[in-house]
Amino acid sequence: MGVKIIAAAATLFLSSIVSAQSEGQILKKYSLHKCLANNYKLADPSFNSHDYSASYMFQIKNADYKKLEQLDQYIEKTTSNYYKAATAENLEDGKANYIFWSCMDFYESKGLDGFIKKLTGVARKKKIQGK
Repeated sequence: MGVKIIAAAATLFLSSIVSAQSEGQILKKYSLHKCLANNYKLADPSFNSHDYSASYMFQIKNADYKKLEQLDQYIEKTTSNYYKAATAENLEDGKANYIFWSCMDFYESKGLDGFIKKLTGVARKKKIQGK
């Protein structure tokens, strides 16, 4: 009987970690989407990608609205000037940019990973598990 209780508790604990990881992946993809959309819109106000990925993540993938709001603030604070970065090459296009490159660096950053782990509680769960 004791083994069944321990197995059930372990299953519940592991499923919460897996769901947090899935939530973390959704939030990370959302971050890349918002970085790109925000910066392309700032670089060219007439830009409209017709990309409804954010709506999909919220409505279909059930991303937490409050977490998305907090993430939006972090993304804005961290990435809002990417469209202004000068290009290294001498290009004839005066509007040339590295928005995708900068947003991909942001997507792969330890800073974003840490923020999302904090937001989803994964860092806290790992610390509790490690005790």
